Amino acid sequence: MIRPTPLLRQAERLINRNPLLYGPGPLARRNEGGIGAMPPLRGLVVCASQALVVGLAGGFFYKFAIGDPGIQKVEDYYKENPPR
Repeated sequence: MIRPTPLLRQAERLINRNPLLYGPGPLARRNEGGIGAMPPLRGLVVCASQALVVGLAGGFFYKFAIGDPGIQKVEDYYKENPPR
């Protein structure tokens, strides 16, 4: 057993031993399915992959459906004013 020192006692107070941390209320892990009921690492991976897919879909929609108007303005400028 490690002899308690002031540093160890201070570190012991930092550990949250609250039994209701994942208890009733909005922080509860419900078994109803979904990301909140998954283990933490798997939920993080699923959430990150969904965010990546939504971000890529939004980027492709902007690029190909809207046409990226900023690039079009630059191309029009160089058509009117060709480099020397």
